[in-house]
Amino acid sequence: MLNWYAVYVNVKHEKKVVQKLCDKAIEAYSPIIKKMQQWSDRKKLVEFPMLSGYVFVKIDLSKKEEVLNCAGVFAFIKFNGVEAKIKESDITILKSIESSGYDVSVEPASLQVSDEVEVIQGPLKGLKGTVFRFQNNEFVQIELESIKQNIIVQLPKHSLKIITPKISI
Repeated sequence: MLNWYAVYVNVKHEKKVVQKLCDKAIEAYSPIIKKMQQWSDRKKLVEFPMLSGYVFVKIDLSKKEEVLNCAGVFAFIKFNGVEAKIKESDITILKSIESSGYDVSVEPASLQVSDEVEVIQGPLKGLKGTVFRFQNNEFVQIELESIKQNIIVQLPKHSLKIITPKISI
């Protein structure tokens, strides 16, 4: 049975690993974001991995060794000693964020909790997250539980609906 799994890879080699796995007929995915880079003489839109050091593979575990033998792959991500299965819905969310063009950054899980919200319009409609302030902008924190990562997406205020307001004490 085919399931999505996450593997650790060499940082900054995610695209190469995906290509090598695809060359072996293994479905692989690494979400990419585009950011404007400024140099002294020019600006350029540059692609970066959304989750640095991670690649997702859709395999039957019988192909585990084939994945591990690919140059740049270190190990499968495991929870309690078992390869962590990634939900198809989490991969769909990553692909939606990638194709949306929203300003995306990845942050550690220790973020200040505020209002819980739901996205009410746009490609991320229906997703739920938590609003917090960062450099005078409002962001939505969407935690993908399968990979224990927080994805922060900058969304306009009008595209959000408050589900649970922050309780002030």
